[in-house]
Parts: sequence; C-alpha cells; structure tokens
Amino acid sequence: MMDGALSLLRLYAEWGVDTAVEDTPIDHRLARLAPIPAYQESLHQGQGHQDVTPQRHSPHATPGIQPRKTVGTPAFAPAQRPPAAAPTHQPAAGPALLADSVAQAHAVAAAATTPDSLRTALEQFDSCSLRITAMHTLFPEGPMHAPLMIIGEAPDADEDRSGHVFSGRSGTLLDQMLSAIGLARDSLLLATALPWRPPGGRPPTDAERRICQPFLERAIALFAPQRLLLCGRLPAHLLTGTNKALPRRSWQPVSVAGLPAPVPALIMRHPLQLRASPTARKDIWNDLLLVAQMLQQNG
Repeated sequence: MMDGALSLLRLYAEWGVDTAVEDTPIDHRLARLAPIPAYQESLHQGQGHQDVTPQRHSPHATPGIQPRKTVGTPAFAPAQRPPAAAPTHQPAAGPALLADSVAQAHAVAAAATTPDSLRTALEQFDSCSLRITAMHTLFPEGPMHAPLMIIGEAPDADEDRSGHVFSGRSGTLLDQMLSAIGLARDSLLLATALPWRPPGGRPPTDAERRICQPFLERAIALFAPQRLLLCGRLPAHLLTGTNKALPRRSWQPVSVAGLPAPVPALIMRHPLQLRASPTARKDIWNDLLLVAQMLQQNG
C-alpha cells in the first residue's frame, strides 16, 4: 500500500502537480496577478514612437494564426532575398579571415543608425555563408521601445520559409504563452538570435555566431526595448558572451553597445519546449509569471 502511494506521488511530481485539489476551482493566474494593462501607444507619444510591425501575408502561414492588423504602412515587411550574386567577400575559412569577417560585421552594424538602414545592411551583407543558403533574412518585428523584446533561437524552417519571426508552430505556441498572461504579440518586439537559418536546422558554428552577434546587438540598441526575454541557450550566450550555465528565474543586467545602461533580461525555455515534458511546461509557466509581474509593476 505504501509503495503504491509513493509511486502515485512520483507520478504527480513528474506531471508537475504541486497543489492539492480543493472544493472550488482556483485560477492561480488571477490569484497571483492583477490585470495587466494593455500596452498603450500613448506611452510613447513624444518619444519618437514608430510602429514597425509587419503584416502577415505569407502563403506559408500556419492555419489558425490570423494576420496581424496594423495602422499605417508597415516599415518592415519581409522581402524575398534577391538572387545571390557571387560574393565580393568570401566567407571566413580560417582564423585570419574569420577575424576579418567579424570585424566587417561590427563595422557594418555600427554604421546603421536606424532600423531601416540595419535591415538594408543585413540584406547586403555577404560575409556570412548562412545568408547564401537561407530563403529569407529574419529581422525584428514590432514597435520601437517595446516593453519586452522576445528573442528566440536561430530561425526554424517555418520562419525561414515565411520570412516572419515566430511563425508556424513556434508562433502558435508563443501566442498561447502570451495569452495566458494577458499579452498580445503586437505590443512586443520579436526577433531571432540569428538573421539566417543554418542549412537543415543544424546548430550554428562558432564562426557563424560571432559574425551574426553584432547585428543582434545593434538591433537591440536601435529598437531600445525596455526588457529582454531570451528564449533558449543561443540568445543567452550571444548576449552574455559565455557558454556556462546561466542563472534562471531572475532578471539579469545585459550590457549592449549603444545603450546608455544595461537591459534587464530573463532567460527561459523556447516555446517549442512546451511539448517536451510537464517539467518544461511548469518552468515556462513560472517564467511567464515573472514576466507578467514585472510588466505589471512597471505599469
């Protein structure tokens, strides 16, 4: 009898059960959080707010995801990358060439003074082999000075095919995560850690990460979000510069060149891990509560 009870407790633990059933149902989200105010565009009036949320018209969009409505002309609609010409600068093949490519990436990114010019620079950059094999260049989508910038891993097949950040299955799961805490993706800034998908979805090499890192940092500096949500190990490592285990469930300051002060960042699992295990879902839920509480506290 005792063995059966212990087995049942272990099963509950694996499922992520941490609260006993009570006579009346409790919405723990409402119990722990006050209603989260919608992101008001009026907050940025007089601050040069610029709506750069693209519309979704991709024929490859996943069923069930409705196109996002925007007011005015979107500044960053994804465009098909022009046919690749013979690169004027060959991708790095050794230490010296790698250093040259990384230095060129830093110079090109630093020269961009607006999101428009940064996107143009990315489209024309030919010192990373990933650009040649990718279908689209993935660029951040969302408003300037957003309360939260969500950065995912390298683009997956759905993102590369559609040209939209967090599209396809990962987009559906992200929408479910955000709706659980009363947020909509239109009020947030979305990005991928790399602008191009590695062939076949393989992990990016160290050289590819080093070449792409300046563009991610420059995008953060130009869009100037208030906080960062790093979904997965790749964006965390790119922005912290370490491959060691990073602290979880706490906001950590991340220094980004071009910003006057460090940006608070939270590391959490990628939305695709919602299907991995009950433990992953529990971890994501606890991290989402931290995000909601911080946004609520900051109004």
